[in-house]
Amino acid sequence: MVTGQWFYRPEEAEKKGGGSWPLNDTRELFYSFHRDEVPAESVMHKCVVHFVPIHKQIPNRKEHPGFIVQKVYDTVEQKLWKLTDKDYEDNKQHEIDLLVQKTLSRLGDLPDLEFDSTAAVFDQEEQLKAKRILRKKNISPLDVTRNDEGSTRSDQSLKAETPGSCPSNTNEYYTILSKAKVLTGETHRDKWMTRLLQGVQYMCSCPDGLERERDIKSPRTANGSQEKSSNSGKSFTWPDAAVPAITALEKASHDALCSDFQKYNQKLRQLEFNLKNNALLARRLLNGELEPSTILNMSPNELKEGLTAEETAKKEPDESERMQLFYYRESR
Repeated sequence: MVTGQWFYRPEEAEKKGGGSWPLNDTRELFYSFHRDEVPAESVMHKCVVHFVPIHKQIPNRKEHPGFIVQKVYDTVEQKLWKLTDKDYEDNKQHEIDLLVQKTLSRLGDLPDLEFDSTAAVFDQEEQLKAKRILRKKNISPLDVTRNDEGSTRSDQSLKAETPGSCPSNTNEYYTILSKAKVLTGETHRDKWMTRLLQGVQYMCSCPDGLERERDIKSPRTANGSQEKSSNSGKSFTWPDAAVPAITALEKASHDALCSDFQKYNQKLRQLEFNLKNNALLARRLLNGELEPSTILNMSPNELKEGLTAEETAKKEPDESERMQLFYYRESR
């Protein structure tokens, strides 16, 4: 087990009173002081997070890829703080200051925003400055509910994506699901279905039998060999073969984890990652060899291998076979 420091995607951070948080950037995450233990095998890969004060310009995506943090999420009060607030407890204030300093030392001194862009922020802080002087530690965090009043429909439709993975053709997958009449009407569920659908597309061929062109190499299977849909033993037609499979997988995940939004998102993120990077797992889902309920209950190692524990055990020689092999080698 490892101790994890939690960051929240804006669409995953519940808001007191309901509604959604406005976004400044599709890479935005909320920092939190929420820590708990998770299985070490659930850690997928490293990522870069930039802690940028609200009055500084956000670094260019191409020059400095990575997530952006400008606010801290209070998991208890379901409200937001700004990184520039000075009302945190001493140890938490020190933690925030160090994270901002590390970002600035890595990126250099970021330029300030233009005055017009930050005037409202500075005015608001000046108005609250006198009140903050009188405040003590452990005060309730700043409620930024009023920030939503100016948000537009386009603001609310933005989704936080992993840096570099913000596809311009997301609507293509949404349209496919819409035509198939499998959309649930729940934004977060439909989002995960589009991502799962995108994740298994490399296994499918176009209706005319031609394999779609790829900008990247085919994912590697667990044993390191590349496997393309053209030689996987069965041809999957896009999108007819993919839609029922990923729809059933999402439904199984939602049925099992709908009571815990965080676990649901964590599980779907794990499934998307493994389906995208393990052609064997994706093929077995598409051809019905593995039921969605089975995949849902597979451990991280099983997902990586594309095999259940029982299947792995069958591949390994039993004790008597190992002993026979040992004696054979010794006799030689």
